[in-house]
Amino acid sequence: MESLGFNVKAEPQVPCYFIFGDSLVDNGNNNGLSSLARADYLPYGIDLGGPTGRFSNGKTTVDEIAELLGFDNYIPAYSDVSGEQILQGVNYASAAAGIREETGQQLGQRIPFSGQVQNYQNTVAQVVELLGDENTAADYLRKCIYSVGLGSNDYLNNYFMPQYYSTSRQYTPEQYADDLINRYRDQLNALYNYGARKFALVGVGAIGCSPNALAQGSPDGTTCVERLNSANRIFNNRLKSMVQQLNNEHSDAKFTYINAYGVFQDIIANPSTYGFTVTNAACCGVGKNGGQLTCLPGQGPCPNRNEYVFWDAFHPTDAANTIIAQRSYNARSSSDSYLRKWCVVFVVLGLAFSVTKAQQVPCYFIFGDSLVDNGNNNGLVSFARANYLPYGIDFGGPTGRFSNGRTTVDEIAELLGFNDYIPAYNSVRGRQILTGVNYASAAAGIREETGRQLGQRISFSGQVRNYQNTVQQVVSLLGGETQAADYLKRCIYSVGMGSNDYLNNYFMPTFYSSSRQFTPEQYANDLISRYSTQLNALYNYGARKFALIGIGAIGCSPNALARSRDRRTCDERINSANQIFNSKLRSLVDQLNNNHPDAKFTYINAYDIFQDMIKNPSRFGFRVTNAGCCGIGRNAGQITCLPGQRPCRDRNAYVFWDAFHPTEAANIVIARRSYKAESPSDAYPMDISGLARL
Repeated sequence: MESLGFNVKAEPQVPCYFIFGDSLVDNGNNNGLSSLARADYLPYGIDLGGPTGRFSNGKTTVDEIAELLGFDNYIPAYSDVSGEQILQGVNYASAAAGIREETGQQLGQRIPFSGQVQNYQNTVAQVVELLGDENTAADYLRKCIYSVGLGSNDYLNNYFMPQYYSTSRQYTPEQYADDLINRYRDQLNALYNYGARKFALVGVGAIGCSPNALAQGSPDGTTCVERLNSANRIFNNRLKSMVQQLNNEHSDAKFTYINAYGVFQDIIANPSTYGFTVTNAACCGVGKNGGQLTCLPGQGPCPNRNEYVFWDAFHPTDAANTIIAQRSYNARSSSDSYLRKWCVVFVVLGLAFSVTKAQQVPCYFIFGDSLVDNGNNNGLVSFARANYLPYGIDFGGPTGRFSNGRTTVDEIAELLGFNDYIPAYNSVRGRQILTGVNYASAAAGIREETGRQLGQRISFSGQVRNYQNTVQQVVSLLGGETQAADYLKRCIYSVGMGSNDYLNNYFMPTFYSSSRQFTPEQYANDLISRYSTQLNALYNYGARKFALIGIGAIGCSPNALARSRDRRTCDERINSANQIFNSKLRSLVDQLNNNHPDAKFTYINAYDIFQDMIKNPSRFGFRVTNAGCCGIGRNAGQITCLPGQRPCRDRNAYVFWDAFHPTEAANIVIARRSYKAESPSDAYPMDISGLARL
C-alpha cells in the first residue's frame, strides 16, 4: 500500500542492537562455513524473498524486534557487515552453536558463544576507530541492546545426543545446567568488559515439543517429551536467578530474562488464539510429524504456513517468531519477562529498573465504545466486532479490541499498577469484579438509537445498568452496602462516549434524522443532558472518581480523509461539531464538581492530544498520519480492516490502525498523557494520576 503520510523518519529507540545466538536467530553467518547447519537454500526464506541463511520461511525473532525497536533494516550478519554498518549493531549468531565449545561439532563448523564474543570484541575495536576514541565508543555502546539466546544446542546437540557426547553420563540435569550457567556468565562478563550494559537473556524454548522430539520420543506424536522440557526448565530457572545476581554485581548495567519457554508453551496450549491450526508437525520436513529430517533443498513446504507453529523439525515459522518477538518486546503476561519489558518507555529510560508499582486504586471501571471495547461485542449479532485477525496481531491474537494491540485503557490500567488488563463484562466472573470491569461496546453511543444500523450494541445506559448489576455482586462479596460504598468510592470510573453519536448518527443522514432535527449546538446539548443523567446514575451507585474522555478529532480519521480532495485535509464540519461537544463536556465537569462535593470529575482532552500527534508526528515516532495500517480504498479508510487482511509491517509508524481506530503506539501516547498530563491542556482540572491520589 502506498504510504500517504508525512515522510518523517523516526530514529531507532537505541543506537545499536547486538545479537548472540544459534540457528533460531542466525541470519547468514553459517553460509560460508563447512557445516550441515546451513539454511542458504529454498524453501528457507520463501516468504522473505529468498534464502538468506535464516532457519525459517521468513523473519526470525530478532528481525521482528529490530523492526519494533525502529531500525530501518534488519541487523546484518557478522560475516557480511562492513564499515559504518556496525554502528547499528551486528548479528553474531551461528547455527549449531552452544555455550560449550564442543556442542554441535558433529554438524561441522560453527561459532560457539565464546567465538561470537571474540567477534564482538573485534567489532568494538572498529567502533573505537570509527568514533575516535575509547571513551566515545564506551558511551555509545552502553546505550545499545545486547540480545543473547544460547543453550538450546547444548541440549539438542550435546546432552541428549549420547552417541556423540558423554555429558549426560558425566552430569545430572542440575549439574549440567550449573556448568552451562557458569560458562554463560563468563561470556556475559566478557561482553560487559567490552562495553555492553543492556542485556536481554532469552531462555531456552520447549524443545520437547518440537516436531523432532515428537517424532522420536512421543508415544502419540502429540504429547511433548517431558524429559527434555524438564531439563530446559532447570536451565531457565538458573538463568533467571543469574539475572538477579548480575544486576546485583553490576549496578551500572541492566540484565533481563525473556521467558521464551512460557511464551512458546502458551502458543502450543492455545493455538487458535494466535491463528494456528497445526502445533505438532513441521510445515517443511520429512517423516513422522515432518520432524525426522529437516527441510530439504527444493522441498515443497505447506501452503498455509501462517497456520503452523513450526517451520521445520526444530524452528518456528515466521508467524510464531513474530508472536514470540512481540511478547519479548512488550510483555503481554507478567511471566513473559523478568525485571522489565523492552518496550519503548524502558528503552528510552536506559532500561532502568521497572519496579512493580503498587496498585494505586482498588478498581477501575470503564465505559465507552470501540476505542476501548475489549470483547463485549464478541457475542453480539453485530457488524461492530473485531474478534478476528489481524485485529490483535500485536496482542497475541484477536480479543475484540479494535487495534493491533492494546487500547488506551489497557495502558492506563498498567500505569495504575494493575497486574492484568481490566476484564470485559461478558467474561468477568466472581471476585474478578473487585478489580473493575470494562463495559464498553463498539458502535455504542449516548443516544439509544446510535449505531443501530450495525446491529446489536450496548448503549451508555445499558452499560450503566450492567454496572448496577456489578454493584449488587460487590455488595454480596464484601458483605454489605456500607463496605461496598467505601470500596467503590476509591475506584476510578473512565467514561469515553460520544464518538458514535456523530459517526454513526448525526453525520449519517441516510440512517438518522438527528442532523435535520438539531443544529450542532442543539445536538451537543442533547447529548450532554443524556450523558449527565447516566453519570448521576453512576454516582448514585457509588462512583466518586470520574475521568471523562473527550471526543477525538474524528474529522482527521482515514475514513473522513478518504472523502477529502487531497486525502490530507481534515473535515472541519465534523471536527467543529466534536469541539462543541467537548467544550460542553468540560463545562459539565465544573457543574458536576459543584453539585457533588464528595466526588471529583475530570476532563481528558483527547482531541488536542490526538491533534498534537497529527501535527508533530516525528516527535512521537510516527510517519503516517492520514492512512490506516489495515483497510481498503483511499487512505485505507473506505472499508475497515477485513478478516485475514495483511496489515502494514511498520505498525508503530502509523497513527491509525484502521479506518477509525488508533494503533497501539498511538493509544499508548494518549493513555500516558491522560494518566500524567504533558501539557496543561491535556487534563482539567487534574490528570488520572492526580485522581488516583485523591
